[in-house]
Amino acid sequence: MSVVAIIPARGGSKRIPGKNLAPVAGKPLLAWTIEAALDAWSIDHVFVSTEDDDIARCARRFGAEVIPRPLEFASDSAQTEPVLLHALDWLWEVCRMSPDYVSLLQCTSPLRSTAIIDRAVSKALETGCDAVVGVHETIEHFFCGDLEGDRLHVAYDPQNRPRTQDIRRKYRENGSTYVTRTEFLRETGCRMGGDTRAVVMTPTEGLDIDHFHDLMLAQHYLEQRRHTTGGYARLPLI
Repeated sequence: MSVVAIIPARGGSKRIPGKNLAPVAGKPLLAWTIEAALDAWSIDHVFVSTEDDDIARCARRFGAEVIPRPLEFASDSAQTEPVLLHALDWLWEVCRMSPDYVSLLQCTSPLRSTAIIDRAVSKALETGCDAVVGVHETIEHFFCGDLEGDRLHVAYDPQNRPRTQDIRRKYRENGSTYVTRTEFLRETGCRMGGDTRAVVMTPTEGLDIDHFHDLMLAQHYLEQRRHTTGGYARLPLI
């Protein structure tokens, strides 16, 4: 079974300009995911899909191969699945490569380790499922409600609020890690669905860089990682 990692990294970013190349703990943000994928025994090839020349140079510098992405797949409204399908078509047309599984790794999740990638791929190969997705435990859903004007309506009884340890946990798709059977992706145009399994990580490991304070959190935890033997120890919860 062959598995390729595809890391989408476009040049445009509204909240954090140049986000994918932003320096984090001494490296561009993109580099953390490239290196984690290259170190994974389960990944045969690592590709970065981008339309940006600077990102392409960075990807090659840190050891990834580059898939040139058409501008139509690099807009603010572009979806991820067309990027993956374009990458698969490019791999076949240019490299005559047809992987059995695609591992989508978002470069905005620098704390997702090599071990998590290997766990996700192993689960896909061992079960033969259609997709594996990275998740983390959360109780945030319990405290959500609806607003009517400025009036809050919650789904629980405030006079009988349970202790947090008694609230039923749910598992949030954090966007960091996916492994999808290529045939399923081509048939459905979706990275998950059908028989989908989960790989559980901590909220810290699943941290997604979306705002400047996320960059600061990532910087803090990656600096901690530098002082840990092997570099990929389990990180504490935020």
